[in-house]
Amino acid sequence: PLDLLKGGRLERNSTVNALLASRVWLWKLPSMQRRRAAPSELHDVPGRAPVRGHARLRAKLRKGAALGKLAFSLIVLAALAAVWWLRPAWIGMGRQDDLRLGSFPDDHALTEVIDGRTYHPSFGVFPRGCRWRAVTSASGFSSDVEYVWWDAKSGTWVEDQPAACAPPGDPAPGQDSWNFHNNSPRSELTCDNDHCMYTNLYYNRGRWYVVVDGPDPVGHWRFSRNQEISTIPVDDAWSFVDSIKWNVITGDTILFDFIFFTHPTAIGHWWEMLGPLYSILKTAPWFKRPCDQFILLHLQRKHVLEWVRAMIAVALGVPLGKELPPVYIQRAANGAWNQLTSPLEGLDPDTWYIFERVAITKDLYTGGGRQFLHTEDAREFRGLIYKQYGLPQPQPRKSIPHVITFQRKRANRRILNEPEFINMLKEFGDVRVVEFNETSSLYEQLLCMRDTGVYISVHTSNLANSPLLMPGSAVFEIIQRNWHWNGLDTSFQVQTMMMGDIHHYAWRAQGLNETFYLDERDMIKVGHWPPEECGTEECVEAHAKVDVKVDIPAFRKLLQERLPLVWGGRQPWERVTQIPWPPAQEKPGYDFLPSLSPAESH
Repeated sequence: PLDLLKGGRLERNSTVNALLASRVWLWKLPSMQRRRAAPSELHDVPGRAPVRGHARLRAKLRKGAALGKLAFSLIVLAALAAVWWLRPAWIGMGRQDDLRLGSFPDDHALTEVIDGRTYHPSFGVFPRGCRWRAVTSASGFSSDVEYVWWDAKSGTWVEDQPAACAPPGDPAPGQDSWNFHNNSPRSELTCDNDHCMYTNLYYNRGRWYVVVDGPDPVGHWRFSRNQEISTIPVDDAWSFVDSIKWNVITGDTILFDFIFFTHPTAIGHWWEMLGPLYSILKTAPWFKRPCDQFILLHLQRKHVLEWVRAMIAVALGVPLGKELPPVYIQRAANGAWNQLTSPLEGLDPDTWYIFERVAITKDLYTGGGRQFLHTEDAREFRGLIYKQYGLPQPQPRKSIPHVITFQRKRANRRILNEPEFINMLKEFGDVRVVEFNETSSLYEQLLCMRDTGVYISVHTSNLANSPLLMPGSAVFEIIQRNWHWNGLDTSFQVQTMMMGDIHHYAWRAQGLNETFYLDERDMIKVGHWPPEECGTEECVEAHAKVDVKVDIPAFRKLLQERLPLVWGGRQPWERVTQIPWPPAQEKPGYDFLPSLSPAESH
């Protein structure tokens, strides 16, 4: 064990250093005691009568020395066992840079400004052979994002995108040993309640097709909320492929549509799509795990943050320390709606691409769900995220720490009376105010979640980390007015409830004087609408751009009623801990007019 520890990362830990440095002293101490005792106790003194019973004395001292040596040996072994038991946490702390960078220079974990360009950090898991680093204008006048790419051979960042970022597949007719399924290029489809499997799914210029032969007509259909599959009716599938230029991309492919594409940084929505995917792939022996390639629709590369890549890696079953499979991403377009039909990077627009086998998870709008299929899947997923970063597995704690983490917002859905709100929170525990953004490492966020007892935030992507809390923790969510369309107000609650060991409560703004609009047009158009009329996407989008004024007495009352149960270790599934979700309704007696946010009105 000593050699193993000395060869690892633990040698820089002061406790281990002290233990290693003192091991010789610990082993030699009993024999040193015996040598000091020898002149006076173990030998006859010349000129005096022999000491009676000196043989018994020698035997006792030998026995004592042996016992002492055994005791010190046990102490050393116990200390080593403790060090080894704590190893995951210490290594997790020591491996932070390794997990971010691998073999990259330390300065690439930092933001650098060189010749008027800002080079952003590059850490976390990346697709195989395709590691990038975002570069923006240091002046801030341009929102365009460029990239440099890591060249493993030269050990430097280069301007040219590696071919591994978008493998073009094999030109027709494919590899020597390859052939179409059932020796036919026609498309085939099988579906169940959770997903669909396509064989020979065709792609060209940003659109997806199936080739259908035979006399019966087949209409188009949606495989997700935003994406349609078009049919190509033909008399003979072979005649069709013989008339086009095509490449085949073999193996198993996951086709993934980020359905809330108008909010590309809303990372909380990843849970409701990756959760079902993880559960399905766990029980799909007919599909390769991890898959051979992953296609991500309707997002740009700048939206595929470290947080997102880590979640994808766990969902796909990527082994610890391994890279993601190739990830196809659409070319960046101006505006979210233009992104819908933007072609995949690296693929020739004049070539048709035939994906051999494609799995598509059904989303909430095509008959699927928005959460893991089983609680054990949810907890396993959470544990694997921590394992990715060398941190101990989430376990129940002897007592819930009275640490209240409040994650603030800077852009929208801010709390306008935040100073008063934070002062109120201090009545209940040790309050920590945090802010995370796209450059915050997931490791840093996991450390925060691990130490938190109560997590508080407005309903935004801030709450994406709430399912990663330790068992027994609690979430207190602040929901803006008129936020309920299609179950959006419970999108985080269903994830924490699936864990089965996280409390989740909410306070909802129900009065016109508790919601303040950032855009005057939204205020005029929908500000006076009651909740029952705010069932359109237009109204929902308007209420995504608001600030909130919290009713502090009401929130204090909620904490006073719930926190004793949380601190007392009661479980979320116990009836005493459960209360109704606050309804989307107007608070009676409020006849105020809607207002602009003070943060924007000036």
